[in-house]
Amino acid sequence: LESRLFWRITLLAIVGILATSFTVAANWDILQKQDPEIRDYMSISFTSAKNGWAVGVSPLELDYPGFVGYTTDGGATWNKAEIDVDAQLARVYFLDENHGWAIGENGKIVATTNGKDWEIQTSKVDNPLKGIYFANKDVGFAVGANDTILSTKTGGRTWKVLQGGIIGAVGDDEATMYNAVQFLDESTGWVAGVHLVPQVSQNSVIQKTMDGGQTWNAQETGAEDVLEDIFFLDDKHGWAVGENGLILHTSNGGDKWTIQMSGTEETLRSIQFADKFMGWAVGGDLGVGVIVHTNDGGKNWEVQDPGDDMVQRFRMNSVFILDKQVWLAGGNGVVLLGK
Repeated sequence: LESRLFWRITLLAIVGILATSFTVAANWDILQKQDPEIRDYMSISFTSAKNGWAVGVSPLELDYPGFVGYTTDGGATWNKAEIDVDAQLARVYFLDENHGWAIGENGKIVATTNGKDWEIQTSKVDNPLKGIYFANKDVGFAVGANDTILSTKTGGRTWKVLQGGIIGAVGDDEATMYNAVQFLDESTGWVAGVHLVPQVSQNSVIQKTMDGGQTWNAQETGAEDVLEDIFFLDDKHGWAVGENGLILHTSNGGDKWTIQMSGTEETLRSIQFADKFMGWAVGGDLGVGVIVHTNDGGKNWEVQDPGDDMVQRFRMNSVFILDKQVWLAGGNGVVLLGK
């Protein structure tokens, strides 16, 4: 009896150690709990373990609500870039340490070619832009509301309206809103969003191009929720996320999309994978943030606790992975780093 009791206690101790190890592995370092100016970080991008950028909203700056910030210490401290932006910014993308772009409301695009000095580019549209991606320092794409897809072959010095770009009437108009874009090269890319027919239907939208955005082919999703982000690891493996905790996955370039169970009903706003197995998605709504993680390509997702009650109340807007390092950013300027 004593022998059985000993082994039972030993087994419980081992299980406890394993559980403790798992909890620690899932924890997050809180690099910044609150931005000094109470800014909301909508999107982040890193080019090294130390150097990164964030864009978002400065609610206290009524004339220049757009925020561009940078860090040189891995996200522990953030400084405001020397540019005044008169529109809220939604997303930032850096190709390398020098070339970066950010987009936002009123067709606003700002860019840098040296990682320091920012300038405003002319988009030729006035409606909100939601997503941006560059295949190289010259060729890039931006997407947004009212069926808008823009392209550039000059690093953004000139932008061409491929489709949409007209501010639609609010109310009964049928419309497509693109929230995200990603390209693998100059030719092959995807956009994600939603197609609305007011009072009739709403459908998730994923479209693929193989000719640099000249033509787009719709991919069947079988879903109705607004898609907020799309991420492709290569030409086959991709994921998209959106409202009501929706996660879609493809292993054949989007010919077939299937739903993965995320474990949350909150809106997921950003997703990235480090490899075919390890990925994170984040989101939330007013008063709540959510982090979900998978280590098997999305077959199983689990909700992760940021480890702080205050942080958990802020919506998570962006996840970025570089060389196995994972950063999260969200409302109130919260920034987390995966341990």
